Amino acid sequence: MEYDELIGIDGSKYTIMIVDDIPLNTRLLEKILEKADFQLKIFNDSQLALNNFSEVNPDILLIDVMMPGIDGFSFVSRIRANHDFDHTRVIFVSAVSESDEILRAGNMGANDYITKPINAKRVISSVAKQIQIIEDSKK
Repeated sequence: MEYDELIGIDGSKYTIMIVDDIPLNTRLLEKILEKADFQLKIFNDSQLALNNFSEVNPDILLIDVMMPGIDGFSFVSRIRANHDFDHTRVIFVSAVSESDEILRAGNMGANDYITKPINAKRVISSVAKQIQIIEDSKK
């Protein structure tokens, strides 16, 4: 895995929430990101993640689209309705790769969309880009 894009980033300053109903996917994302010392909050239950969202207050949300209960689109729609979370950068990580769904994600406030199978370099690049945007907004 290439971590060059994360060099110079103090990951401990950033909280990333990962929400996917498949533990293998959350574990893979955790493995990809743990080297950068991010504060990772992992949920395999979207309702539980939503219930804890205010407490976690993540800088970045990595979320699947297709999940039982609350799907990723409904989840993001709910957090985007609360302006306390306007700062949260949203990255969908999903097997749904149709352009209509990707467009829908963008229209609802997603900042990026990564298609599965999960590609470590793509995840790192997307997270690094979102952190750069967060940093730039603080200037």
